[in-house]
Amino acid sequence: MRFDTLPLLFVLLASSRAAFAQSNAERMANDRYTRSHDYDLLDQRISLRDFNWDSTSFEGSVITTLMALRPGLDSVILDAGSKLQIAKVTDRSGRVLRSTTHGDTLVVYLPRPIAFRDTARFTVAYHGRVENGRGLTFIQNEGRAHRPQQIWSQGEDDNNHYWFPTYDFPNDKMTWSLEATVPGGYTAVSNGSLVLDRRNPNGTRTMTWRQDKPSATYLVSLIVAPLVKIHDAWGTTPVDYYVYREDSARARPLFHLTPDMIDVFSRLTGIRYPWAKYAQTTVADFFGGMENVSATTLVDWLPDARAYADRPWYWWILIPHELAHQWFGDYVTTENWANMWLNEGFAEFLPGQYWATRLGRHAEDDYYLDEYRQFMQIDAQRRMPLAAMASNNIYPKGALVLRMLQRYLGPQRFWAAVRRYLTDHAYDNATTDDLRQAVLDATGENLDWFWDQWIYQAGYPEFTVAATYDSARALLTLAVKQTQADSATADSTGLRYATPTVFRMPVTIRVATGAGDVVHHAQLDQREQAIEITGVKSAPTMVIFDEGNAILKTLSFDQPVSWLAAQLERDPDLWNRHWAIERLAGRLADSSAVTALARAATSSDYFLTRMEAAESLGSAPAEAALPALERAASDTSAQVRAAAMNALGRIGGDRATELARHAWAQDTSYTVRGQALAALARLDTAGRRALIVRGLATPSYQSAIANAAWGALIQANDMSLLPQVDSAVGTAIEPSFVLA
Repeated sequence: MRFDTLPLLFVLLASSRAAFAQSNAERMANDRYTRSHDYDLLDQRISLRDFNWDSTSFEGSVITTLMALRPGLDSVILDAGSKLQIAKVTDRSGRVLRSTTHGDTLVVYLPRPIAFRDTARFTVAYHGRVENGRGLTFIQNEGRAHRPQQIWSQGEDDNNHYWFPTYDFPNDKMTWSLEATVPGGYTAVSNGSLVLDRRNPNGTRTMTWRQDKPSATYLVSLIVAPLVKIHDAWGTTPVDYYVYREDSARARPLFHLTPDMIDVFSRLTGIRYPWAKYAQTTVADFFGGMENVSATTLVDWLPDARAYADRPWYWWILIPHELAHQWFGDYVTTENWANMWLNEGFAEFLPGQYWATRLGRHAEDDYYLDEYRQFMQIDAQRRMPLAAMASNNIYPKGALVLRMLQRYLGPQRFWAAVRRYLTDHAYDNATTDDLRQAVLDATGENLDWFWDQWIYQAGYPEFTVAATYDSARALLTLAVKQTQADSATADSTGLRYATPTVFRMPVTIRVATGAGDVVHHAQLDQREQAIEITGVKSAPTMVIFDEGNAILKTLSFDQPVSWLAAQLERDPDLWNRHWAIERLAGRLADSSAVTALARAATSSDYFLTRMEAAESLGSAPAEAALPALERAASDTSAQVRAAAMNALGRIGGDRATELARHAWAQDTSYTVRGQALAALARLDTAGRRALIVRGLATPSYQSAIANAAWGALIQANDMSLLPQVDSAVGTAIEPSFVLA
């Protein structure tokens, strides 16, 4: 991972005492979310057998070793799902201990009270039955060839106690082993190292895995399925991919970068990959991915060879995201769910760092720009801070706030602080304040102002900027306003949070002129302020407010088309190009705006800029846009070709129809063919019905083409087509969705 860090020449002023009082109150409020417990869970030895898919049941036992955290501990409260039928509880000698169950709680009464820091051990034997997929999910084959019978677990947030009694909250860590006896043709995959693999006389197979370094109980995992193992390695550390046999040819192309990702993350964090192995296992009907320690579970959507042209989400985000959790979430775990952003924010941040390292700055900008889009969509629905119970924006906002912190500190200091955080809390828990303290310890800089406005409060700055140039004084003045509303929101427990009326941040401004560029550094610290930039010796030809996009924000800055065109052509930052494209797209009545977009669509150095520019031309006059779109339709990037199809479908005409028909028939990209189908459905109404029927029946990765056909059917707004299409396809029509 990579990134240019802007020089920051101004030291920020501390926020007001009142702001810190609010911040401290919120920190204390978050502390209340941490569960109290009077014992330390040291180790569990879980044994499962007799899995029955028809009754979704199994037999289990677990040996629990714990240490008292108060004197006179005489009973132990474990989380245990109400469908776990406890057969008996015995001590080390086999003596039966008294136990009671209440809902999802098992109380074990010890034979005698134990002293502070003394240990106890007991065994719980039970019959387990799963309902509503909580804890364990049993998957039936149901006659589908590519969906073998299987079982998988999902522990996060607190679902593991539905399949074994445990302490099911993240603020305690333990070691464990998991023994599973499974049908003979099946494999059991779990955490840690495989210490036993035995074929039994009755044809079953017993596999025992040992996780010998502590982690949180929600990360205990089990997968039982007919799988093949494809072996890889990072040095001497095994890196294994478990997939269905029929997917084995797809596994290595999808996962082959994993060892390199481990290497990059180890170098960036300064912490060598901390577990005995790394396994990635694909299963059916899973929601996406889960970072079970050393044994990630992934949905079985393995792309075929053609799908890589469309840069599948699985490869671009999911694999590096779940791997990043092995450090952030598994090695160091949030103390409570109100600080969950520490797990998810870092895991969402690191993939962008990996792609920056391997593909360069444009790939970094591309990744975080997509995070920005997601953040804005989520924030518009419900505005929440990062450190809050049930915050809905911990993924993209977490990544973007960490990116801001990295830009402010610079890479060297940022990674030193991350290393300090991971080292201080290795195999343990942490809170947001622990990360703040690690930054302070590593850099010597008090960033309370940063935590207060970006993590403990909600929202982001909304800037309105106006420029005035005084040629006689060689002075450019920017009138900067922060217009965000002082809104309040509440978390799931009713704790209220505010959006700051003023965000305090340094900002870098670049002014381009015929006499050269002027770079100015300023401090944003007022609701309304004027920034005076001297030495601007000729009229500006481009003004970049917040060069490098170091601030999470929105920006309203009315500029001449010539400034926007210059920004689109010469600014290396993809965010600024994106911003310029959006504004030029709103001024298509100006031929120079269309010219700038057409030039970008055909000659920009990165596909994302070409893609966005091409898509914006769909609202331009056809005669001006068509030459550029014709070139974009044959771009080397599938994303650009798909954008061209989208635009051609909107501008219409015989040539647009011809280009869309050619792409539908000849293009190798699923996404391009889907967009071509959608365009043709708009342009060729006579052939729409046959086209939709064919599209619905065309196989493609994640049903990209069928989904486009479904969208075309909806767009046509003619439900009279539905019975005919349904009959032609031979199945009920339902849209499918990609979970990201």
